[in-house]
Amino acid sequence: STGVTFPKNYMMTVGCDLSVKEVNVDMATSVEMSVFDVGGHDLYRPQAPEYIVGLTAFILVYDVSNKATFETCKRWLEICRKANPNCIGYLVANKIDLADKAEVTDNQGEVFARGNNLRLFKASALRGVGINEPIDELARQHIENFNDRCRLLDSLQ
Repeated sequence: STGVTFPKNYMMTVGCDLSVKEVNVDMATSVEMSVFDVGGHDLYRPQAPEYIVGLTAFILVYDVSNKATFETCKRWLEICRKANPNCIGYLVANKIDLADKAEVTDNQGEVFARGNNLRLFKASALRGVGINEPIDELARQHIENFNDRCRLLDSLQ
């Protein structure tokens, strides 16, 4: 789906799905990203370390209308930080279109994000709102980090 439509029969991620996405950062720069979608259910957690070897960034997604999904973010954060303590991390509050059914407040998401050095995004996959911003920002951040490393290497010569 392009984010404009939403499949009627959605199949949750079983284990891990891999997608490759090219993100245009500007007119001259693009980033090819390998995106591993690891199933969030506890059943898949034991395999997660195998899937995230070489992790450079992660995006944790929770459903604002399901507090249990928010609570599992802490465990997934620990797994990601164990794989790479210095990787970039984002938190996405999904299903913001269900604000009237929210079990997780904006403040709870903000406090968790701030306390764990994560950038918070809000999205509605159903409405196609806020779904590109985390990926676009991640691509920009990778380019910025790459350029910082290049400048550091240049200064050492």
